Amino acid sequence: MIYYITALANGLLNTVNKMVNVKAAECLGTTNGAFINYVEATILSFCLVYISGNGREFSFSHMAEVPLLFYMGSICGLAAMILLIIGTGQTGAMASTVLILLGQLGMSVVLDYVFFHTFHAKRIGGIFLIILGITWRERIKIKQRRKQLRE
Repeated sequence: MIYYITALANGLLNTVNKMVNVKAAECLGTTNGAFINYVEATILSFCLVYISGNGREFSFSHMAEVPLLFYMGSICGLAAMILLIIGTGQTGAMASTVLILLGQLGMSVVLDYVFFHTFHAKRIGGIFLIILGITWRERIKIKQRRKQLRE
């Protein structure tokens, strides 16, 4: 149960994080907004490692022992942050959040197949239902805009 609560909290915090980063990008520019985010995260990470670790994590030899693949998380995270800032600024919080969810679901299906050799057609069906919902929502918005323009 705690893992479901943790996942829900992660979703809530990600949405807040997204909107704060979009506002930072509006004030400072996209790259500077992302940079501020990563500087803050780096400082917080150092504090957490210092509090919970033994200090060995700060040594270059320890960092060199970490497989290069594990550093891809920060590269993907930075690219995702910049794309998120650009996309959310143009689409709004709701559409952006749903589209990010679609991307995550799609990639999770691919990675489940690649790493665990599992494939479930129901998951693909669920993704298509979400796409159908987004399409329906957007069509309603378009009809409302047209109606407002006629008035």
